[in-house]
Amino acid sequence: MHAQNADEFERFKQRCAYETAFELKKDGKIRHVGILFHDCADILEKILTEYPQIEVVQIQFNYLDYDDPAVQSRKCCEVCRKFDKPVLIMEPVKGGHLVNLSDSAKKVLDDLHRGSYAIRFAAGFPGVMMALSGMSDLDQMRDNLIFMQDFKPLDETERAAIENVQAIYHSMNLIPCTACRYCTEVYPKHIFISDLFALLNAKQIHH
Repeated sequence: MHAQNADEFERFKQRCAYETAFELKKDGKIRHVGILFHDCADILEKILTEYPQIEVVQIQFNYLDYDDPAVQSRKCCEVCRKFDKPVLIMEPVKGGHLVNLSDSAKKVLDDLHRGSYAIRFAAGFPGVMMALSGMSDLDQMRDNLIFMQDFKPLDETERAAIENVQAIYHSMNLIPCTACRYCTEVYPKHIFISDLFALLNAKQIHH
């Protein structure tokens, strides 16, 4: 069930979409029923309470959105744990923002001489089944494969460094954007608003 939030959930309910999916599973036509979720933790709890048959939940989760009041990554993950639902992670590198860090944030992590912090942060939480990372070249794919084959969650030193990076970015008051470009589908001029946000954020990071 794609892009579930308070409004979409009600729309799906009115059309008996969940009931239809569960019937299709009972008939052997689909194997599993899950949701992709974009809203606050209270709405996720409402959905999982009304439809406990849901098997897996996909949420936006990364260290910048972890305690973000709009995304509520941490709280949503905790709801999934409460209902014992495996978690699929989307946006672990926040549309690439956690790959192309500001100079000060990059130095914090580079000083550790280690790597792959963003995905390891997301994948290291209990209940996480999979972290879905966008990859734009072969080197990124190789890097992901290497550290996931011998996966190690962040240690205390790395977590402290991540908290430092979080503080740096939160002090910048950046525009929250994951470069998904969904906005272009509804904006009549089809302007890539995400590109404008990226330029404004870059300007603030480098100044």
